[in-house]
Amino acid sequence: MNHELLFFFKSIAWGVILLFFYDLLRIGRRLFPRRALWVSLEDLAYWSLAGVFLFGKMYQANEGKIRGYSIIAVALGMALYSYGVSGVFVSTAVKILEIPLKFLISVEKRLLFAVRHCKILVSKKLNALWKKAIGRFGKLKRGKKVEKKSTDKAQKKK
Repeated sequence: MNHELLFFFKSIAWGVILLFFYDLLRIGRRLFPRRALWVSLEDLAYWSLAGVFLFGKMYQANEGKIRGYSIIAVALGMALYSYGVSGVFVSTAVKILEIPLKFLISVEKRLLFAVRHCKILVSKKLNALWKKAIGRFGKLKRGKKVEKKSTDKAQKKK
C-alpha cells in the first residue's frame, strides 16, 4: 500500500514537472513570438518528449507496470499546477524577463544605428574612391582604345 501511495504522489509531481517545463516554453513564446507552424512543431516535439519521459518514469518506478491511477495522478498534478501557480508564474516571469530584454533591444537598436551610419559614411567614401579610380582607369582605357583603333585603321589601309 505504501508503494502505491508513494507512486501516486510521484505521479502528481511528474505532472507538475511536465507543466512547469511547458510554462518555460510558454514564457519563451511570449518573449519571442513565433509563427503558428513553429508553435505547432514545438508542441509536437515537447509532448512527444514528455510522453517518453513519463513512460520511462512510470516504467522505472512501478516495475514496468503502467497503472491507470498514475495517469490520473499526472493529470491531477497538471491541473493543480495549472490552476494554482502556472498563470502567476508565467505572467511574473514574462514581466521580469521583459526588463533586460527591452534594454538589450534598445542597445541593439543604438548599435545598429551606429553601424548603419558608419556604413553610409564608409560607402560614400568608397564610392568617391571608386569613381576616382574608374575615372583614371577609364581615361587610360579610352586612350588605349583610340590608339588601337588608329593602328587597326592603319593596318587596314596597307
